[in-house]
Amino acid sequence: MELRQVEAFVSIATLRNFRAAANRLHITQPAISMRLASLEQELGVRLIDRSGSSVQLTPKGMQLLQLAEHLLDTSTELQVLASGEQKQLQRVRIGTTSTIVNAWIVDLFKEIARDLPHLTVELMIDTTPRLRSLLERGELDLAIIMGNTLSAGVRNLPLARYETQWVASRALHFPEEISLTEIAQHRIMTYAKDSATYGSIEELFRNNGLWPVRLSSTNSAEALLRIVKEGMCIGVVSSACVNASRDAESLQIIQVPSTLPAYEYVASYHMDSVGRVGMMVAEIAQRVCWSCAAGST
Repeated sequence: MELRQVEAFVSIATLRNFRAAANRLHITQPAISMRLASLEQELGVRLIDRSGSSVQLTPKGMQLLQLAEHLLDTSTELQVLASGEQKQLQRVRIGTTSTIVNAWIVDLFKEIARDLPHLTVELMIDTTPRLRSLLERGELDLAIIMGNTLSAGVRNLPLARYETQWVASRALHFPEEISLTEIAQHRIMTYAKDSATYGSIEELFRNNGLWPVRLSSTNSAEALLRIVKEGMCIGVVSSACVNASRDAESLQIIQVPSTLPAYEYVASYHMDSVGRVGMMVAEIAQRVCWSCAAGST
């Protein structure tokens, strides 16, 4: 019996998908199927039921899963102790939105470097729908995104609830409160077209008979804020992006009677053996997020 066979079984059992499990282990789908088949042949039992449309554990597979996970954990501890507690470099693939990048990603990187110095980070910036898809396919270890991911083998750690705000350059001297009709006369910019925020803005103007409006989009919160600060448009951004001490002189928050939704952010990660690193970084992300929220109040 080889550990890579056990690792294949645990990943398939947790993710309930051969392709996602193969992506998690950075191997091909035929290779992970072969590893599972070899393990089943050696044990003389079926661990995974492949007869249906979805991947299911057999009764024996359910019985052996916890033991297999324990075996992998013990193997990792053995390697760490044998190497004098010097952990080998390990990669963690993190996906998040530009909102979080603009809010507290630097603080997250600092904490990772301090608490998990053996990790190297691959960071992907994209919209929530795309990042969720990558997570479900096993191509990310952790996704810091809006809303829970309801997929097999994925856990969601709550982070924060961010309001959606209308902002403008102070140089434009807008009143503190402005109507939606007046807003519609100006150029507006928000997140990417497939983001929840863009959809909410479009729906708001349509429901009030004001569509179309000059609504632009970007996948960069930093670019959005810079353009707004130059007075080129009104911005619609997450409150996570607006720092009172940093932006007070250049940005004005505009009160609009028609409110936009607030969004819950979570850290979604895989619970399979390879994904333990995702869990550790998710817990650090939660600590960093809560610390930033406390510091801004």
